[in-house]
Amino acid sequence: MRRPVIELSDCVVCEVCVEACPAVFLLNDAGYIEIIDMAEYPEACVDEAVRNCPEDCISWEEGG
Repeated sequence: MRRPVIELSDCVVCEVCVEACPAVFLLNDAGYIEIIDMAEYPEACVDEAVRNCPEDCISWEEGG
């Protein structure tokens, strides 16, 4: 299964991913973008976040 990952060291917390795909990405209380644990991720929604991330710090990771 593929899951989205964020390279937090590159993230500027612009929240574009949260706007593009709020079902998957959220701004946590610590001020970081967090990925919600899901059995399956909505590909179109996550792809939209990947495309629009100004820092290119969101990608897909192949899982086992």
